[in-house]
Amino acid sequence: MALFCSESAVAEVKSWQLWKHQNGVSIHYKKHDNGIFEVRGTVTVSNTNAGDFMALLSDAENAPQWIENVKSVKVLARLSPSETVVYTQLDSPWPVSDRDMVSYSCYKRLNNTDTELKISAYPDYFDEQPNMIRITEIEGSWLLSEKIVQGLPQLTIVHEIYADPGGAIPHWISNKVGLKSALLTMLTLEKKLLSKDFQTNNTVSKIGECTAKAA
Repeated sequence: MALFCSESAVAEVKSWQLWKHQNGVSIHYKKHDNGIFEVRGTVTVSNTNAGDFMALLSDAENAPQWIENVKSVKVLARLSPSETVVYTQLDSPWPVSDRDMVSYSCYKRLNNTDTELKISAYPDYFDEQPNMIRITEIEGSWLLSEKIVQGLPQLTIVHEIYADPGGAIPHWISNKVGLKSALLTMLTLEKKLLSKDFQTNNTVSKIGECTAKAA
């Protein structure tokens, strides 16, 4: 998962640059003036709708099977049918120390065809854990665009993420990890959705309002 990326609030951002296109997955990045990348992954999956993706995402126990460098995912709270707080532990590649993060997400409708899951840091919701460096700056999204092609559903997924990994990671390492993680995550995501290899349960986030965290 492309988590080792960051931006500052006043950073000058360049335009998106293509890093790699592989098996239908495109990975772009843009470099902020602090030298760290923001990463975007795009894939289009046939015979798939937004509900399938949200069902896969809600299958937290199996998240390490498709989200690269993720060790475990646990839902800490459901603030509303559309809002969750999630704790994630990352199995970072050597020589990067393991990280963890607490994130708030909200699922909302943008228009007739597009929905979006917005993600932001919620680091103080859950105590820091031993032997983990807490990631405290995260902004991301999953944009889900649906259409019908030859009578079958088709879903285009655009995932954007930037985060400050903390610690003393050189930028060239965090950028390399972020790009590679995004590519592998999107490739595996497509396979999971095509095979319908996920557990559907009653805890899938529903489309709604994003108000609980602010309250």
